[in-house]
This record gives sequence, C-alpha cells and structure tokens, in this order.
Amino acid sequence: MLESGILHGTTFQKKLVAGALICGLSAQACAGVVLLYHHVDEATPAITSIAPDQFNRHLDIIEDEGYTVLPLDELVRRSMDAGPERRKSDEKIVAITFDDAYRSIYTTAFPNLRARGWPFTIFVATRLVEQENPQYLTWAELTEMSGHGATIANHTDSHTHMIRRLETETADAWKGRMNGEILTAKDLLVEHGLDSNFFAYPYGEYDAEILALVGQLGMIGFGQQSGAIGPHSNPLLLPRYPLAGVYVGEAAFRDKLRSLPMPILHPGIEPLVSDNFKPPLKLSFVTNTLNLSRLACYGPGGRMALSETSASNILATPLEDVSVGRTRYNCTLPKGNRFYWFSQLWIRKKDDGSWYYEP
Repeated sequence: MLESGILHGTTFQKKLVAGALICGLSAQACAGVVLLYHHVDEATPAITSIAPDQFNRHLDIIEDEGYTVLPLDELVRRSMDAGPERRKSDEKIVAITFDDAYRSIYTTAFPNLRARGWPFTIFVATRLVEQENPQYLTWAELTEMSGHGATIANHTDSHTHMIRRLETETADAWKGRMNGEILTAKDLLVEHGLDSNFFAYPYGEYDAEILALVGQLGMIGFGQQSGAIGPHSNPLLLPRYPLAGVYVGEAAFRDKLRSLPMPILHPGIEPLVSDNFKPPLKLSFVTNTLNLSRLACYGPGGRMALSETSASNILATPLEDVSVGRTRYNCTLPKGNRFYWFSQLWIRKKDDGSWYYEP
C-alpha cells in the first residue's frame, strides 16, 4: 500500500522514502513526535478535551524537557529525511496539531502558543467553518493565526467517516465522493490563502483505498494512532499522540515526548475486521540487535501474547475480541529512559454488519 501511494505521490513523498533508507537504524537521529489536541476547554466532551491549565502544563513540560517545537512540514522532513537538515542525535523535536477547528484553539491555545513563538497546525473540516457555527473558528481567525506560525491543513469538507459507504453507493461513487471531500476542502483553503499538502483522516479512520487516494492526490497523511515518526513510517499514515480525557497525565506525557519510532517495517494492515475478531499483529523488525524479550503489546484483555516467528518477527495476539468501534493495539520496547512505540488501529462494525453510531 505504501508503494502504490508513493508511485503517484509528490517529490516530497519520494524524498521521504529515500531519507528513510539513509537514516537506517539511527532512530534518535531520525525521530519526531506529533501531538494532537481537539478542544482546549473544560466544558466540552472529555473524550476530546484537555483543560486549559493542563494544556499549559504540557507546554511547560515541552520547554522543561528541552524540546524544539517545529512547523509540521519541517518535523516530518527532519524525522524521515537524512539530507542536509539531518540533525544531531541528541536533538529533540515536536510538533503541535489540532483537529476540527474548535473555537478554543483561538481563544485559549493560540495566545499561549503565540506568546512562546511556537508554530502549530490546525486540520480544518471546512464546511464547519463555512456554516459560521459559533463553536468553530472563522476564516478571519484562521487567517490571523496563519500569520503567527499556524499551518492550516485539510481535514475533509464535512468531517465524514471516510470508510463508510452510503447504503446504495457504488464503489466508484464512493471514491468520487471521498475525492470531492478532500478537493472541496483544498479549494476552500486555497481560496483563503491557506493551502497545505497535509491531510488528517477524520476520526483517524482509513483503509487501503483511502490511503491510495491521499497518495494519488500527492498529500502526506496523518492518523490518530500513537507513536513517533521515523525512517520507516508510512508518509500516508503518520502517527500522532491524541491528548484528551484520561490521556493527559504528566508522567505519560513525558514518555510520549521521549518516544522513538519502533524500528519495524510498516505492516500495511487493513484495519477493518470482519471475521477474526482477535486479529494478530505481525511486527517485522529491521534489526536483530534489540532485546525483544522486553517488548510489550497491549490490546483487549490487557497484555497480549507474543510469539517469535523468526529472529526478527514477532506475532502479537490479543486475549479478547476487539470491541465494536475503534480499537488500538499499543506496543512499546524500552530503550534507556525512553520507549520505542507503535500503535495499530482496528475497526469493527456491529454484529449485524451495520455501522455503530458516532456523531
């Protein structure tokens, strides 16, 4: 899947893959972390919110830990490309992103980011802005923030569930509709002088055909699965750490900042499960120098069973079925006071084959 997207992708995508080969196993020399926020507010749903005080504490920790906050495009390039910008192995970089263009980004997050002179990215579902809903940002606010270090990027037009087809929709009609979702948003962003080559999948959902579409449009894609970006990351499905609800604690946040990309080949798995509700995850390591006895993967039921299929291949199997909705396996491997980190998304429909409700 990675290859098909790259063949139709941009020169930037191809350079990323070339950089991955040069970076090799130097995970620290080619590693970057991307943070994901939605609401910065205490009055919004906890599952997508962080309190303003806690958000500011995250910013303090980023500074205390000695991280450099980069624009998203620079972080991606420096994490995957070993060209002239390849950095020292002890340099620590992070990028800050927001999804959905909620008002609190402007009223609460922006003043603090601007005061620090830090860049950030907002992935915008353009229809929400066009409808002038007071819960969302305006074009004027987006334009103002773009003048102070913000990248305004594509999150589809309507924030649709991209993998869901309408009841009588043909495959071609569905593909056309998804293509329109991305291009409509792109046209509106361009109209307001806010064009970007970055795309974030609504709800973090994707399948092989959606990844291919993003690649054919020459875009770099971001999911909502955890992990750091590194030389073997898929530029159509780059990881970000969602930070909301119970996942905003300071100790865990420091671990995420310090994380390294798991040195594996991207598995290219189709996330939608239809029959085997305990899908195994095969991890193919690019080196046999690691102590894989310390690898831990967590999924439904807790710590997953691991079996070694070869010197560099591990099979992780959950103890229980993945639940209806979205589930993620998270795998970590210690390296000093840091962790290699990888996350895999799974999506399961209801038992009758229909989609679960989600606004």
